Amino acid sequence: MLEALTALLKLALYAGLLSSSGAVFVQATLRPLPEEQESLTQLSRRGSTLVLVTVPLLALVLMLRLGGAFDAATLSAVFLSSSGAALCLQVTGAFLLLISTVDDDGVVRLSYAMLPMLAFAFSGHAAAIGPLEGLVAVAHVSVAAWWLGSLYFLRRACARPERLVTAVARFSSMAFILTGVLVAVGLVLVMILVDFSKDPWLSPYGWILATKLCVVAVLLALAGYNRRRLTPRVLAGDSTAVGALHRTIGIELALIAAILTITAILTTYTAPPD
Repeated sequence: MLEALTALLKLALYAGLLSSSGAVFVQATLRPLPEEQESLTQLSRRGSTLVLVTVPLLALVLMLRLGGAFDAATLSAVFLSSSGAALCLQVTGAFLLLISTVDDDGVVRLSYAMLPMLAFAFSGHAAAIGPLEGLVAVAHVSVAAWWLGSLYFLRRACARPERLVTAVARFSSMAFILTGVLVAVGLVLVMILVDFSKDPWLSPYGWILATKLCVVAVLLALAGYNRRRLTPRVLAGDSTAVGALHRTIGIELALIAAILTITAILTTYTAPPD
């Protein structure tokens, strides 16, 4: 029961982290209009609120899983550990993003958004191996946050076709490079976490990871379809492509939700075979 609750809370935490930081990354890179800035700020605040609600609950569940004694040893294991450092970074970053506004300095807001991302350098399967591996996880999650925020931004821009052309052009100029970075870093993480000499795909961790990779492959294929087929039509002013893009972005967001769900299950119930 506690493990299922942990997985559910991790799913909420991942969604909150990617939303809160991803919205700020998009504000800094895709140069949205003032009204779009406000929409992204609302997304960031909703994500930050979700993080601030979820982190204390996760800490409580972790203490219960450790025995529920609430003594000095249990509290130290939760808060004076790498997991505690990650929780601190997540809460601090989410709180700063919650109280910040679009009028604040962009570099300062970016630093706020990076704090929750840096939590993955302290907690997680990659961070457990070493600091360099943790930083690889930070890069992977940061690009994923930008992608999620960009999809939200583009889906809302579909309601204004005249604005969508500019938004898609800016997104396309960055997405090809960042998607490549996302895939490359993801493959590095797989190489770090999986020992291919021990038949990893026969373990529960391998099964769940393989499922996640399959969903990621579908997501990348859909993103490739958008780039090669729909993006040129949108840039050419084809109004029929706008509705198609809106639908495929919705599917991409659903696939990202599936990936986050699988990740929550993966990090709760299994660990990379030693």
